[in-house]
Amino acid sequence: MSLPSKKAIQVDENTTKYVYRMLNHEMELIFHEDKCLECGFCHRVCPVTVSIRDEIYKKTAIGTPKEMRIESDKKIVVDTEKCVWCGCCTWICPGYTLELFINGEKKLNLVDNGSLPEFDEEVRTLENGQKVRKVVEGSITITCNEKDAKVIDAFCDECAVGALSRKDKKIEIDKDKCILCFKCSEAAQNYDNISVKIFRDRFKKVKGEPSSVWNGIMLRVLGKEGKIKGIMSRSQNKLADAVMRLLAKEETIKEE
Repeated sequence: MSLPSKKAIQVDENTTKYVYRMLNHEMELIFHEDKCLECGFCHRVCPVTVSIRDEIYKKTAIGTPKEMRIESDKKIVVDTEKCVWCGCCTWICPGYTLELFINGEKKLNLVDNGSLPEFDEEVRTLENGQKVRKVVEGSITITCNEKDAKVIDAFCDECAVGALSRKDKKIEIDKDKCILCFKCSEAAQNYDNISVKIFRDRFKKVKGEPSSVWNGIMLRVLGKEGKIKGIMSRSQNKLADAVMRLLAKEETIKEE
């Protein structure tokens, strides 16, 4: 096998390893399908952004098959040709779905070097026993003009953390359960009489003084620039460049 090599390895029904092997270095991004909440955070924090015919919604290195333009029955897929194994998706994942291992050690270099902060989080356990965490503060408003109770129930079932329920013809939100993710707002696009507005105001208490990479990620997650709009110039992806420098990728590439 020639090095460096990048490939996806299907370990079992629920586990996929995305592996980057170099001569003296190996990185593994592990995705646990059964834990995925389809929350949308990983796609938004990914620093690698590829413009697709100037569409507002741009392609990153990780996301749903629809977002990635890849045929797959998986909830999330990774483009190994674009991924830089920076761990941003692991760092924010509410469902502990993603893990990054560097030379066999579970590690996040961008946190260790202070580029990304540690933050306070609310952790709770779902009815199925899975742990989830809330990493942002904000508010959510759902407007429901739907008269069909079955349609309302179907929409409530879209929530992966059980925060939505129907009362008569209205939708109630359990704000202690809601993690302010992107799932219900995106699902609402398929419901003519239901709309969702989510305001992500800030991350939980941030520790340290992180770098400009953090500023770029805040823009994406908190929605200041919409769906990854305006993050990338036509000539270069500044956020990706910053991440690459912080990970010393330029030196690594030269060594190879």
